[in-house]
Amino acid sequence: MKRNIWLLLITLALLSVACRPSVSPLPTRAYLVQVESSATPPIPLTDTSATVTATLIRLPATLTPLATPTLIKTTPTTTAISPTATPIALPSASPPTAATDVRQPVIVPASPTSDTPIPTDSPPPIPTDTSPPVSTNTPLPPVNGVLPYTIEPASPPTSNVGVWTTESTITILTYQFQQAFIPTAPDDSAYPYPRLDFGQVGPPVPQTYRAIHLENGYVGLTILPELGGRLYRWLDKGTGRQLLYQNPVIKPSAWGYRGWWLAAGGIEWAFPVEEHGLNEWRPWNVSVGGTSITVSDIDDRTGMEVGATISLRAGSSAFTIQPYAKNDTEQAHEYQLWLNAMLTLGGNTVSPETEFIVPASQVTIHSSGDGGVPGAGGGMSWPVHGGRAMNFYGNWQGHIGFFFPPNGFAALYDHAAQQGIVRSHAPGWPAGAKFFGPAGYAPSYWTDDNSNYVELWSGATSTFWANGILQPGQSVGWSEQWYPVSHLDGLTYANSAAALRLTENDAGVDVGLAVSSSGQFTVELYAGNQPIATWQISLSPGQAFRSRWTRDRAGELGLKVVDNAGTPIAQTGAIP
Repeated sequence: MKRNIWLLLITLALLSVACRPSVSPLPTRAYLVQVESSATPPIPLTDTSATVTATLIRLPATLTPLATPTLIKTTPTTTAISPTATPIALPSASPPTAATDVRQPVIVPASPTSDTPIPTDSPPPIPTDTSPPVSTNTPLPPVNGVLPYTIEPASPPTSNVGVWTTESTITILTYQFQQAFIPTAPDDSAYPYPRLDFGQVGPPVPQTYRAIHLENGYVGLTILPELGGRLYRWLDKGTGRQLLYQNPVIKPSAWGYRGWWLAAGGIEWAFPVEEHGLNEWRPWNVSVGGTSITVSDIDDRTGMEVGATISLRAGSSAFTIQPYAKNDTEQAHEYQLWLNAMLTLGGNTVSPETEFIVPASQVTIHSSGDGGVPGAGGGMSWPVHGGRAMNFYGNWQGHIGFFFPPNGFAALYDHAAQQGIVRSHAPGWPAGAKFFGPAGYAPSYWTDDNSNYVELWSGATSTFWANGILQPGQSVGWSEQWYPVSHLDGLTYANSAAALRLTENDAGVDVGLAVSSSGQFTVELYAGNQPIATWQISLSPGQAFRSRWTRDRAGELGLKVVDNAGTPIAQTGAIP
């Protein structure tokens, strides 16, 4: 009888465990190894044997879903735009023909707003800076399974008072390309800019360039007026890393609208045509005004002015870029206006663990050397396409350029270096956004060492296939903010104030926060629209807050950050 009672009790206990409701966590990232032969570049530079390499395929954690954006509808040309790079020792360039004219059919968007503010040389007054609060790493008591938080690094970078400018020179090995210019005629698509006879380009020699530096306690920026007015350096003082590609040699490549382009690095301004514009190689005007620097040039083709103002505030790791174009001529002109940031987050090279962070479920291919993605103008699911996590650079099997909806931000994060960058802007404007990576090309196409980069573009038109028109007296421009993040292990949402990480895997729900200005913040985690945990922290630029919650209930996740005044500064996911 006792034995039967014990058996009955054991059976009831087992049934109770089996019937307990469970919440399965979202799957974690998976790591697969794919063995493949390395692809030969489209135009081989040397006769090298194929090597066998192992490519890491990293599948992303399933994130809190974002709203499905509207796919950019484009009208691509029938032939995909694909760069045809050539080594420096090329034969003389042939005169262009109609077949080589890369101009695209004109698609005129709505006229740009005439009230777009144009940057002026008068900078805003320098705000009073205060020393950032020292973070307190004392863990809060666990709430509903929340683990103690950490802040890395424990001490933030020193924030010196104010913003300052200095001037110096930079010496860079530079190929003697100007002696190889070929004048163009009015029927040439590059007119009045020169083409290049690669066979007449002289060897590299040291050349000194004027450098203007704009700094605060968190970041250092360097502008080279004599090299297209480009923003050449961006130093994250928290990690000591340079975040923009710096080509150790100024070398003409065979890409670009003119049939040649200087892949010098940094952030360049592309105008009045798509790709890399026409005047990135020559000196621009410069105006220095306290907390801002403005560079500008008059385009030889249209007579329109193009420029950009780079501004920095005291106490913030974010800097502002305001590209603009204005038509002071008496005629209307077609135009495209883009900025192109050549990025490298880990020692002037790009890691396979570099993640492209795009708030979209579909992107539009511009050009590709990867046979597994659609052709020009085709839509590609994002971030996973054909079983590949396309948001990780190591999974690309050739160069890819793709446009994506301008949904307010884009980011790049190198998980190997634990370094990232954020680009933030008003949702929907500027109209164009694009990533490009030259995977599959030998670095000798654009440099003399093994350095490489990826590109993040933003532009006034939705794609390279759509031109705008500026009427006499009209102008166009926009404003966007850039700032570094580190120690965050990636991010899922960002704006100009903060970058958030909210991901789930087998280990739990990971929560992260980085900010562009110091302050006291309240971090709130939700599940199923119910509050789960609250952290009160002090955080400064260069630091990252991280914690983990072990699920004990179902429901969609949400994360909100509130400043010391009670104002929400950023949120993602399901928030009540």
